[in-house]
Amino acid sequence: MRAVALTLFAVALALGASRPAAAYPWPVRPFDKPHALRGAFDDPRFHLGAEGSLSAFHFGVDIAVRDGTPVYSVAPGFVRRSNADVTVRRPNGHAFGYWHVHPVVREGQHVRVHQLLGYVIAGWGHVHFAESYLGSYRNPLRHGALTPYRDRTRPTVSSIELLSQDGRALDPAHLTGSFDAVAQVYDTPPIAPRPPWQIARLTPAVIWWRLVQGAVPATGWTLVADFQFALMPAGLYGFLYAPGTYQNKGHRPGSYLFWVTHGFDTTTVPDGTYRLQVLAEDTRYNRGLGTLDVTVANGGPPEPQQLAPGMQSPLRRPY
Repeated sequence: MRAVALTLFAVALALGASRPAAAYPWPVRPFDKPHALRGAFDDPRFHLGAEGSLSAFHFGVDIAVRDGTPVYSVAPGFVRRSNADVTVRRPNGHAFGYWHVHPVVREGQHVRVHQLLGYVIAGWGHVHFAESYLGSYRNPLRHGALTPYRDRTRPTVSSIELLSQDGRALDPAHLTGSFDAVAQVYDTPPIAPRPPWQIARLTPAVIWWRLVQGAVPATGWTLVADFQFALMPAGLYGFLYAPGTYQNKGHRPGSYLFWVTHGFDTTTVPDGTYRLQVLAEDTRYNRGLGTLDVTVANGGPPEPQQLAPGMQSPLRRPY
């Protein structure tokens, strides 16, 4: 698992240093005001209706609008289209995609900012909006991208569960050996979508975890997931999302279960009582904290902990 953790950290670091893009407006009217979202970047998506091998990270944001809503270009460029989507490509490597749209523009046509591209197809109730740079999808909600976007809601860490290596629930009051940890973590849309999507949940941008004993950290903050910048590699889906995860549906909020840690060795800390903390943050730096009291009872002295290089220093330290 260390190799996967190192991959996640390296991907997050590289994406954080990627070339910034100029801010752009919303693709629906009014262009200069935020709109309701019912799906976030990198949240879970199922392509067969249930969790399985084709589950994937969401490569854009879902802007909740009525069927038939006009959709406009956020930047100038040249059109590529199919029967249900439009992509506007720019010479500098940026591209913007608009899905679930009946196009009114032609293949190869040059469009300007705010030019009409098409209308939301009946039955979809949203436009899936995506940005890419040199073929890599990026988070439209990051700073300096989709503008204006304001968010004052705090992410929620609603539960933390400890599991054995074979998936059995563990008693947090008596831990020995190694454990996995799973946390239910989600954010709330800053503007609630219309029913039946008003209870939709969004993924946060960043998640960390650590152990503390009293006021003293027993481990450093370890990065769990970083969705701030770009799409996670498909191979990390099962490493980040735990079984039981599912996406938003009408009248049903999504369930976002994250693997907080895989195989944490309790012999690397002294016996005693700790607090396991899970910290979540959105793209506007609102934070939510969840905790679980645990007791380590191995009956022996700790061994030096061997941690993946860099994993104790997230891109931005939470405190």
